Amino acid sequence: MEYTNTTIGEIVESTRTGKTPNTKELLYYGGDVLWVTPTDLQGQQYISETNIKISNLALLDNEASLYKEETVLISCIGSDLGKAAIVDRPVSSNQQITGVRVKRDFILPKFFYYWVIRNKEYLRFKANKVTIPILNSTTLRKLRISFPNDLEFQRKIVSQLDNIQYNINKKIETLNVLEKLVHSIYFQMFGDTVNNQKAFPLKKLSQVTPKDKIITYGIVQAGPHIEDGIPYIRSGDIKAGKVTSNNLLKTTKEISKKYSRTICSIDDIIITIRATIGEVAMINADNENFNLTRGVALISPNKKVIAPNYLFATLQSDGFQFLINKYVKGSTFKEITLGKLRNIEIPVPRDLNLQNKFSLIYEVIEEVKSKTKQSLEILQQLFQVILQNAFNPDVQIDEEPIFKDLIKKFTVQDIRGNKQRLQYLINLFEQQNFNEFKDFTETRKILFALMEEEEIVQILDDNKVKLQVK
Repeated sequence: MEYTNTTIGEIVESTRTGKTPNTKELLYYGGDVLWVTPTDLQGQQYISETNIKISNLALLDNEASLYKEETVLISCIGSDLGKAAIVDRPVSSNQQITGVRVKRDFILPKFFYYWVIRNKEYLRFKANKVTIPILNSTTLRKLRISFPNDLEFQRKIVSQLDNIQYNINKKIETLNVLEKLVHSIYFQMFGDTVNNQKAFPLKKLSQVTPKDKIITYGIVQAGPHIEDGIPYIRSGDIKAGKVTSNNLLKTTKEISKKYSRTICSIDDIIITIRATIGEVAMINADNENFNLTRGVALISPNKKVIAPNYLFATLQSDGFQFLINKYVKGSTFKEITLGKLRNIEIPVPRDLNLQNKFSLIYEVIEEVKSKTKQSLEILQQLFQVILQNAFNPDVQIDEEPIFKDLIKKFTVQDIRGNKQRLQYLINLFEQQNFNEFKDFTETRKILFALMEEEEIVQILDDNKVKLQVK
């Protein structure tokens, strides 16, 4: 197998970085144009939804632009550096995303996408490491890439990886549906946090915590990392409603004890108040007794007044995010003071039974989400194993496990004369391993055509008619 060793710049038609429309111009936002940020790159191959959408006016005013189909989008900054997706519909992006269009006669767009996924750490290593790792377009084009010259071989690799990626995408779609379901049920039961259509009593956040548990931030100076110390949570450690515990720093027990007011307990809610504002997470058994930094505040719900799950869902709501951002100060370095945070008012139903009813629904959905995430993690691990093996120059691609997917794209010409594929076809037909009847009928057509050409023949074996490659 011959491999090409070159730079990314030699195999691309173009590279382009996105941009952010003027945030002060409200007409640029809330449209139908998907606007991709690193947060939207969750491991799915294609972008079908984004957290933020922009308007056609933003495009007309040159505040943003669209990527062409088959552009590979790469996150090129910070902890999300190396995340990628492929464009299959008109989308735009912010400046943290670079779009790359490759020359199809050298390398398939999907194959390049998978190369990016596999070489995420290589991209990180080559990034500018000043404060936040940044990979600009110039550096990206200079990176070296190695890939097989044979486009058919590339297609085999892509097909094998696509099979797993398809299942990964389905899991992510399920998680997105479940997330929207939570918001929908919340809105149905309680209305919007800002408009408060159901006229629930308003309470300041300081009024929904016990008197001995004021809302406050954590450790000011945590000192150097202590391997066997107490983990503490920074603002960057909170994503998508969870604490990402993989890279938590640790401080001494003595320092943590000095800030005992922010030692976390189960059902406490933490919220970012510096740099990134309004990211929330609920403390569970995995992060009990962790501490916080100055960029994160702790809110301990008074369970006689408010159900933790109701408070958590309220703080995650678009309405609350609107309220908290009203009090944010600073343009370069954003923050909200504890005084402002404590005084934000939220609707709190007097009926705890209503809140608890929502909690039960919430917990059921969270249980389904948890199991889906576990399945997703296993698929992603399997994906990585196959991905590493697929780019080994000496690897031989075994098509049989995915032949029922490949056959959907194959014609008679793709199989004729290839004894291995002919045998896979026979095995597939004998095992009747089809997901849909349509797949069976299409495969049967190909089989009968090859039998007419005598590529496959019938033989008598133990008084049974069997198929055999001629």
